[in-house]
Amino acid sequence: MAQEAKRLKLFFERPRSLRLREIEMILILLGFEKINAKGSHVKFKHSSLSRDLIIPVHGNDCDPFYKKLAFDFIKQLPNPNLP
Repeated sequence: MAQEAKRLKLFFERPRSLRLREIEMILILLGFEKINAKGSHVKFKHSSLSRDLIIPVHGNDCDPFYKKLAFDFIKQLPNPNLP
């Protein structure tokens, strides 16, 4: 669990520095559900949010814009378990 906390802290300090796989782990840790999407897209759903997070994936990573978008979605959570 210490490694997840370290990764979560790094994500909140510099969201663009992590790879997509690490961001997926953080989203799942915070209660997001990964849903299959069409083509090269990954979709995350959270019961507390009205919108879904959709991230296009190319070359096992995503554009830094979508990493920042994931950060913005986490900030919208009503009671996120943040470090």
